[in-house]
Amino acid sequence: MDLHVELQRYRNDILELTQREASLRLNISQSALSNYENGTRDIPYKMLLTFKEVYKIPTHEMNRIMFGEESRVLGHSHDPMILRENFEDDETKEILKTLQQHPKFKRTLSSLSYFTEKRKEKFINHVNHLYQTMKDW
Repeated sequence: MDLHVELQRYRNDILELTQREASLRLNISQSALSNYENGTRDIPYKMLLTFKEVYKIPTHEMNRIMFGEESRVLGHSHDPMILRENFEDDETKEILKTLQQHPKFKRTLSSLSYFTEKRKEKFINHVNHLYQTMKDW
């Protein structure tokens, strides 16, 4: 399978990210990502490294994606569920690291546990709206 098809499959099937979500994480435009995934634009080596880092693609899986190689290392899986769980575990570690670095933010999020469900939903909607507004700055 072609590299661009494999990266698109990985984003869709493993990470379950939309093109918009992925392009924000990769710090590229959605149209650039679309061009990479459709094969209308070659993916530079540096960008491949960015895909590997942002998508948290294990080396053995990146080798399979790039070269069609199967890992000879025991214990490595290409199972989508395991790869997705690894991605989510890595994301959770990053979130926890951010919370440790910003104790005020951690306290604010901790206070959510005392909110009613309706109030939690309203707070989360406001935070999402603020994030959407600020990311375009």
